[in-house]
Amino acid sequence: MARMKLLFDTSAILKRYREEPGRERVASLLAAATDVVLADHCKVEIAAGLCQDLQDAAISPQQYAQVMAQVHADFEDFAVARLDARAQALAIAAMETHRLCAMEALHIGAAQAAAVDLFVTADPQQALAARAVGLKTELIET
Repeated sequence: MARMKLLFDTSAILKRYREEPGRERVASLLAAATDVVLADHCKVEIAAGLCQDLQDAAISPQQYAQVMAQVHADFEDFAVARLDARAQALAIAAMETHRLCAMEALHIGAAQAAAVDLFVTADPQQALAARAVGLKTELIET
């Protein structure tokens, strides 16, 4: 089997934990990957999205607890890309040429520093910036 190292940004990996368009494609990519990488700040961003769902009553407290347990279990298996000086410098470089918020840019910098084979996002603007810095990118439907 050929090596396939993927980095999912938060907009894409959240589809693993929510019933929404693109969920099946994310599951397919996760199954095909030999290495799954997430940026160091991604778990907090996932939790933020799920907390919003909880506060909006889109999920129950029990559902939130179950999903967060799955998130914690997944992070035991996923590789975590540290936001070191190189990843931060690459993120800043991406922001210098594309309109990105810091969190979006950090995913791109982490993907570059980790030398992933594919960067996966559900954010069209982030996908454009990632491609511009040389990352092979898949845009997941939203």
